[in-house]
Amino acid sequence: MLAPADVARWRRDWETVMRYYPPGRDELLAACLAAVEEVHGRPPERVLDVGGGPGTIAEAMLRRWPGADVTVLDIDPALLALTDTALPHVRTVRADIGTAQWLGSAGGPYDVVLALMTVHYLPEDRVRDWYAEARQLLRPGGLLLVADAMRDAPSVVPAPPADAGADPWTSWWTVLAGEPAMAPLLRERAAALAGLACAEFAAPVDWHRDAAWRAGFSDATVLHRRADHALMAFRRPPGGR
Repeated sequence: MLAPADVARWRRDWETVMRYYPPGRDELLAACLAAVEEVHGRPPERVLDVGGGPGTIAEAMLRRWPGADVTVLDIDPALLALTDTALPHVRTVRADIGTAQWLGSAGGPYDVVLALMTVHYLPEDRVRDWYAEARQLLRPGGLLLVADAMRDAPSVVPAPPADAGADPWTSWWTVLAGEPAMAPLLRERAAALAGLACAEFAAPVDWHRDAAWRAGFSDATVLHRRADHALMAFRRPPGGR
């Protein structure tokens, strides 16, 4: 059983790491929350956080909307265990968005589906299909929020200095690997992720807009942009379409 104090520390450190990817994470999250309230004119009743990991975004949403029913979906059992410990009132779902089978576990319908730094794990064709699947989970008039790398032109990422050491992501997982309580979950995680790889997919804003329109969304708006990352909002039409 995980100790709540340890989980709280690991989740705080996770947020520090996540502020490294992408830049402007706090501003991005604020734009997400404001967009939901603007579209709905009221707090959402049901929210799905796709790739929500240890539930830090879910916790932020619940601070803003304490009455919301929030579900966190992720493929990673170790991260979901942190959510279960910290937020026992939040529903967690273990599923792989790399296949359409995730729809059967996700539940719904939702007012909001959120995917922050998640779709870049998928290859291009799978992202197109994922937009159509996410639409199925939304109520008419519901909102899909996607934030990820959206490069309008090729960019060169400078190599880190030779003495830079491990990146924050690797360092965070190294700390967890030294925690005896996490050992069974990390073994389960290794099995769950075996054979999977990040596609590092990054397409321009216009690509995402076109993919969402083809999937049946109507409005497509850029809510926030910084460096090579953007946050976009897509609305399912309020009618029967």
